[in-house]
Amino acid sequence: MKDFINKLYKNHALIYKVLLFVATTFLIVYLFPKSGKFKYSFEKGKPWQSENLYAPFDFAIRKTADELETERQQIRDNALVYFEVDTSVVGTVFNEFDTQFPLMLPDSVLRFDKRKIYNHAKDILKSVYNAGVLDKIYSYPSTQEVVLLENRTQHEVITYASILNQNEIKEFLEGQINSDSDVHRAKLLALFFDVIKPNISLNKTFTDNALNDDLNKIVLVRGSIDRETLIISKGEVVEGDKYKVLESLESEYQSQVWTDANYNWILSAYTLLVALALLMLLLFLRKYRLSVYNNNTKVTFIFFNIALMTFLTTLVVNYNSSYIYIVPLCILPLVLKAFFDARLGMFTHVITVLLLGFVVPNNFEYVFLQIIAGIVTILTVSELYKRANLFISVGQITLIYIVAYFAFFVIHEGSIDNLRWETFILFVLCGLATLFVQPLIYA
Repeated sequence: MKDFINKLYKNHALIYKVLLFVATTFLIVYLFPKSGKFKYSFEKGKPWQSENLYAPFDFAIRKTADELETERQQIRDNALVYFEVDTSVVGTVFNEFDTQFPLMLPDSVLRFDKRKIYNHAKDILKSVYNAGVLDKIYSYPSTQEVVLLENRTQHEVITYASILNQNEIKEFLEGQINSDSDVHRAKLLALFFDVIKPNISLNKTFTDNALNDDLNKIVLVRGSIDRETLIISKGEVVEGDKYKVLESLESEYQSQVWTDANYNWILSAYTLLVALALLMLLLFLRKYRLSVYNNNTKVTFIFFNIALMTFLTTLVVNYNSSYIYIVPLCILPLVLKAFFDARLGMFTHVITVLLLGFVVPNNFEYVFLQIIAGIVTILTVSELYKRANLFISVGQITLIYIVAYFAFFVIHEGSIDNLRWETFILFVLCGLATLFVQPLIYA
C-alpha cells in the first residue's frame, strides 16, 4: 500500500495531465453537435469533385429559407382581414334620429316639407350604414379584401375602401344631401354627426388566427428524390437545383444518422478525433516546450483557453450561426503569445480551429479565415501591453478577415451584387472584442 502511494506521489503530475486531457476531451465532445457529417464536401459554383452521386435513400427536397420567407410574405400580402359588424348600432342610431329630428326644424316649416326632409335624411342614414362606419382608421390599402362578420358568421367580402372611415363621413354626407335640403344643410349635418356611431371594428383575434392557419399550411418541401436516382455527375457544376438537392441530402443524411441509433458510434468517433488533436498539443509541449509541459498550471491554462473558445463558438452557433464571425478567436494566440511564445500560440490556435471545424457551417471557409488571421496575429508587433501596438495588431486582423471573406464570397457567387455588408460589421465587432485581450492578459 505504501509503495502504491509513493508511486502515485511520484507520478502525480502525469496523472493530473491525463485527468486534464480526459476532462477537456469530454467537455469539448459534449459541446459538439451529436450528428453525423455528410461525407462529401461541395461548394456552390464549383465542380463536383467526387464520383457520380446517387441518392442513398428516398428524401424530400427542402425549400430554402428565402423561398419559405417569400411564400410567407405572399400569404401576408394576400391575407383576408376580418371585421366585426355590430348589428345593434343601426337600430340605436335610427331611434336616436327619430327622437332628435323633430327638434331640428322650426315650426314654420310645412309638414309636407318636414316629411320630405325626414325621408331624405333617413335614406342618407341607410346609405351610410349600407357602407358601414369604421371605429377608427386602419393602415390597410384601399384594395385590401375585407370579410364582414355578423355574429361571428361571414356576411360578405368587400374592399377596405368601400367602408367609411371617420375622415370620409363629412364628404359622403355633403354629397348625399340634395338641393331641396340645402337650406337645412348645416342642421342636417349637425344631426348626422350627433347620431352616427361606428358599427364596424377589426376582429384582430380572428384575423391573426386565419393568417396563422394559412402560414401553417405552407409545405416545407418542393418535391422528392427516389433512391438510386442520379443527383449529380462528376465534374458537373454545383449550382441551382443541384445545389438545393445536395443541401437537402446533407440535412437529411445528418438527421438519418441521428435517428438510426448511431449515437454511440458518433460520440466515440468525435472523442477519438478530439483526443487525437489534444494529444498532438501535449506531444508538441513535451518535445519542444518541456518547461511548459512540466508545469501543470501552464498546461491547465492552455487547455482552459481551448475549452473556453470552443464553448463561446458553440454558444454562438446554437443561437444563430450567422454571428459566428463575431467570436474573437484571435484572442487565443494573442494571449498565448503574451504568456509563452509565438510558436506555441500558433500551434494551439490551429488545433482549436481544427476542432471548431466540426461545429461551424462552411467549415473550410471558416478554418481558412481563422488560420490566416492567426498567422497575422503571430506576425504582428510584439509588446501588446502598449496600446498603440494592440490597435495596429487588431486592425490588421480585421482587415485580413474582410479581405479573405470578400474573396470567398466572390468565388461562391461570381459577383458582388448580393454581398452581405452586415458580415463586415461582424468582423469590426470581432476586432473591438479582441481589444479586450489587454485587460484579459493583466487579469
